[in-house]
Amino acid sequence: MKKIMFHLIAVILSVVLCLGSSAFAEGNEQTISGNGSPVPKVIFDTDIAYLNDDAIAMFMLAQADHAGMLEFLGVTTSGGNVLVPEATTAALRQLELIGRADIPVYQGTDEPLQGFRDMKTEGRLYGIPNYCGAYWDFGTNDFRDLSVRSPDYLHLLEAPMHGYAETPAQEEAAWDFILRTVHEYPGEVTIMTVGAATNIALALQKDPTLADDAAGIIYMGGDIDCPGNATPAAEMNWYYDPEAIRQSLAANWKSQLIVPDDLAHQIHLTPAIYDRLEAANQNAITKLILENKRTFNAGDSDYVWDVVVPSVFLKPELMVRTEERYITVDSTPGINSGRAVSWHQHWLNNMETGEGFPEGFNKALIVFSIDEESFWDFYIELLSIE
Repeated sequence: MKKIMFHLIAVILSVVLCLGSSAFAEGNEQTISGNGSPVPKVIFDTDIAYLNDDAIAMFMLAQADHAGMLEFLGVTTSGGNVLVPEATTAALRQLELIGRADIPVYQGTDEPLQGFRDMKTEGRLYGIPNYCGAYWDFGTNDFRDLSVRSPDYLHLLEAPMHGYAETPAQEEAAWDFILRTVHEYPGEVTIMTVGAATNIALALQKDPTLADDAAGIIYMGGDIDCPGNATPAAEMNWYYDPEAIRQSLAANWKSQLIVPDDLAHQIHLTPAIYDRLEAANQNAITKLILENKRTFNAGDSDYVWDVVVPSVFLKPELMVRTEERYITVDSTPGINSGRAVSWHQHWLNNMETGEGFPEGFNKALIVFSIDEESFWDFYIELLSIE
């Protein structure tokens, strides 16, 4: 019975989020897909760096847009892995390098809703995080002094990896772009947030009907049933701005899908995947990836966290095990800051009405496993199309 329910949930998600588009289409039609359904629209909210999982996820969305599978409306930058000036330059320049400077980039904020953490104090009290993204200075091998930061995306403290972009960022703030676009296309726009979701929370604070008008939201973040990758309690995205995640999870979205760190640990990027990519059709994206691929030691592999998000959106049948839960995140300062807390269905609660679940928790579909072989087939196919 559980397998049947999981399959049913995946089918429903396919209808709600993907609006019937799950196959490659000829040309670049941006209104109607090959099967006559409206093409889904996507906003990508990201703490992107260079050739990291965020970047590959962005490339996949750009390729899907080119193939007519979706309409990629824009990128919004946030804090997490890096700060917003660095994220904005990385997004703009990499879109140029793959020939997609037409996709607009909107700057958001990298300041968490509760303010930046005092990492030295928290490190002493609660332990130094295994990974803390923009808080860490790899040059000094110490916590970054956030009072010394890049003034804007055109004047970074360190020269960007591939130089500065000629394409400017949009003047409109990320949260205003999100609000305007979702209201312009009610029921059509899915927000993918693979960073801290601060921009989403700011948009919701300004206008809570954002959640009503969006098609849905997909998060990459949270450690649901496993230890965190930032602290033992928390995954990095949800650790960076737990209050923003808490507010977003509590909003009245039509659907919420979570791709957690639990799943990311199961999907391994190995040298064999690079070999397959090299053997596939070569284009600006595959060349850029292969030119910058990391050198693996024997037995090494990488995780591809954010890459799973566009994959399960475009191809919901990749999802093998999903589970509906009521979920929130602990945003209270302290050792559990950023911890995802979720409730299963049990005999004294009601998953449909929410009766029996704590106040402040909201329903989401969580992806716990995918078909890894089919995922990598789709990854290679999508990235390598001309």
